[in-house]
Amino acid sequence: MNRALTRRLLTLSLLVFGEAIPAADLAPGEWRTEIKLLVPAANLAQALQVLQLDEQRAVKSIVCFFDTSDQSLAANNLILRARQRVGQSGESTVKLRARAGDAELSARERLVPPEQDWINDHEPTLSRSLDARPISQGLVKKVAEGDEPISELYNHPQRQLVAARLKDFNWGDLRRYGPVTTEVWSKQVELPGYPEAVTIELWHLQQAGRTQDILEVSIKSKAASDAQAQAQARQFFAAAKAAGLGEPTGQTKTKIVLDFFKPGR
Repeated sequence: MNRALTRRLLTLSLLVFGEAIPAADLAPGEWRTEIKLLVPAANLAQALQVLQLDEQRAVKSIVCFFDTSDQSLAANNLILRARQRVGQSGESTVKLRARAGDAELSARERLVPPEQDWINDHEPTLSRSLDARPISQGLVKKVAEGDEPISELYNHPQRQLVAARLKDFNWGDLRRYGPVTTEVWSKQVELPGYPEAVTIELWHLQQAGRTQDILEVSIKSKAASDAQAQAQARQFFAAAKAAGLGEPTGQTKTKIVLDFFKPGR
């Protein structure tokens, strides 16, 4: 990964596909990182007991993912997501993951500020996201119910980011994966043995009589080096294991949702 180039990009207001993206609020050389643990089903009861979630403090929302029936976006490491918090405006996201680092990215994709996702303690995934917010209140719900086209959720820069990876993509080919109802406790919960409050997301998947719950524990931070980011990840995962929440499985919420709502299931 070309850190010299990234540092220059992060200190400027970047022009992406004709629209400006504000520079990230990072010091020179810093990376934005997110460390995530999906609690295995066998550890779910223990995790709920340890974390002591107060349901009244949770922010409730619906989340939808979008892909083609054969999941061509996922096959190209692209993720389309939209979220609508109860009583608030919504937001949409186009996210791409670089499995092999910057080498697989186009010049346009490299203009989007990067962040590291740690779902294990030995190697991060580099990701880049473009968000659109606020989206008018109720639009995500209308799209989730099939009353508005999916394309209405995404603006021109987001569409261009998709086109940079999938040329001539037909937005009419997208289908909905979800909706998923969620509860989020942001920086409200203490994880024993870890110095910072963590964010908890509890996702409820339901379709055709099938149900599945996803519990994710995460922390967002900044790191000045790969070594520092890895040390943070190791401390986080060690604390989670000691608290009985289990160990990283390498799974992501996106993959679980796409599999759960896959056509024909």
